[in-house]
Amino acid sequence: MKQILCALIAGVWVTPALASFHIVLDPGHGGVDKGAVYNSIREADLVLTVAQRLQTLLKEHPEFTITMTREKDRAITLPERVKMAEEANADLYVSLHANAALDQRAKGVEFFFQNNMPVDEDSLYLANQENQAILNARDIHTISGGDELSKKGDIAAIVEDMRRQNRMFSSLRLTKALTTIWENDENAMQATIKQAPFYVISKTSMPAVLIEIGFISNPREAKRLQQKDYQKDLAQKIYNALVSYKEKMDNSSAKNLN
Repeated sequence: MKQILCALIAGVWVTPALASFHIVLDPGHGGVDKGAVYNSIREADLVLTVAQRLQTLLKEHPEFTITMTREKDRAITLPERVKMAEEANADLYVSLHANAALDQRAKGVEFFFQNNMPVDEDSLYLANQENQAILNARDIHTISGGDELSKKGDIAAIVEDMRRQNRMFSSLRLTKALTTIWENDENAMQATIKQAPFYVISKTSMPAVLIEIGFISNPREAKRLQQKDYQKDLAQKIYNALVSYKEKMDNSSAKNLN
């Protein structure tokens, strides 16, 4: 009974130890949507390159299964990205972006997750910029499915709320794993955890994180972000954090089932 309850509350993202762990990698933008552009750097191209390097690392791990929302420079809407993750029944959603600001001094890596706390003004502005790609209300309704929660019974509503809380906790655990990797490297860019209502991390039902890998508007960071060795380093750091996260989730699942 305890095992059934734990699985019911945790939902599909509680993965038994040694089981395949399905990650959706989502390089932001693509096609006509180039994202942030600074000099010769285009966000869509940069994050695709880093995502492909990360994909290569993850494919070498026997316990990971990988789905890419795009593997080339093509347009894909935010609702389509979420739909891909839901249809894949993924355990984790990782969205990659690059930042830009009017103030060229802005720098660092930022990890965003969705929770119920008020967002700061800068994070809200950034989320609004990313979410502007959603123009078709019909697509949004198709993905969200409307307010089904109001139609459920009290018990189902409680379970749904517990799932949502578990999802937010798991997302925060992942962002902390990422931050730890960055903090342990004295040569790495500064890294911070933030939260904002980005569409892709708000609408997915699995734990999710959106990573801003750096500011292409900062001349020093832009130069580093263009270097192949630094791109490999970024992918390696994210990979290490994902491995650490999975190990912690496996350990938690094993304890819950005992």
